[in-house]
Amino acid sequence: MFQELEGNQTRQYIDAEQTRKAWLAALTRSNSFRGSMYWQTKNGSDYLTREYSHSGIRQYQSLGVRSVETEHILNEFKKGRELSSQAVKSLTDEMQRHVRVNVAMRVGRTPSVVVNILESLRKSGIFEHFMVIGTNALYAYETCAGVRFSGDLTATTDMDLLCDSRKRLTLVSGSHDEAFKTGGLLAILKKVDATFSLVADEEYRAVNGKGYYVDLIKRRSKSLFDDKEPQQLIKNSDDFWAAKITNIDWILSAPKFRQVVVAENGNMAEMIAPDPRAFALYKTWLSQKDDRDPMKKPRDSRQAKAVIHLIDDRFPHLAFKDIHVFPSRINQMINSGD
Repeated sequence: MFQELEGNQTRQYIDAEQTRKAWLAALTRSNSFRGSMYWQTKNGSDYLTREYSHSGIRQYQSLGVRSVETEHILNEFKKGRELSSQAVKSLTDEMQRHVRVNVAMRVGRTPSVVVNILESLRKSGIFEHFMVIGTNALYAYETCAGVRFSGDLTATTDMDLLCDSRKRLTLVSGSHDEAFKTGGLLAILKKVDATFSLVADEEYRAVNGKGYYVDLIKRRSKSLFDDKEPQQLIKNSDDFWAAKITNIDWILSAPKFRQVVVAENGNMAEMIAPDPRAFALYKTWLSQKDDRDPMKKPRDSRQAKAVIHLIDDRFPHLAFKDIHVFPSRINQMINSGD
């Protein structure tokens, strides 16, 4: 069901992933030096002033009258800003080199559109509120294990994004991206590919000019008569209306699995996916549902069995008995090998 990566591919992934981590840390440090710092004269005295933008609004902070201490603060700010700028440039160049090597050594095979969307979510400040579920999650598991699943298991032309609607207020207020605040998730997708548009009569999904679909999913409350959670991330008639899925709470309540994946074009992004045990349990349940599309049920079963095999072979520390959010009958399906 899977084959091991070559040693040089694994080493290249490790090096590239470490560089990406350093690059992100450098970006974070550089962001702390945004804005400017200068002397401002008031009533005959010089005051050190910090100017910066917060949520699109200019902010000013007085750091005190000119003194040895405030002179030191200004000098350290200038020095830190210069050093952080140099670090970002150097690591950006190194990242671009790794992208080229990733392609040359065929390190990645996650669809480029998936990685680009994940990076767009990260840059927009809303990444933590989404989880990749469905077939694309397999790329996270195989990358972590240093293997590749057979192509028929990972082949797909859509991406399922599960939004944790329990965090909706944090999602909106915490976003620093104006495109999301005004255009919602669709605006974020359009940054990746301007051809993305909502599908008529299926507003939970968007499709681009190449026929790649992105579906937005959220939980369905246990009581259908008391579901007051809105189906949109923001109020915008032109944005997604999430599809409400039964029992997706199992996935939301299970541990999360975080892994940096590599695209076919060499780019990298972090993916948040369900714990592989939760994936296997949910896929097993889907394969047994009476109302599941009969053409999808065999694939659900094969994917579940492939991940179970991967867990047994590469993640023996992950015990199914420790996943308590699924009904015991589903765990019994795993244990019995059904």
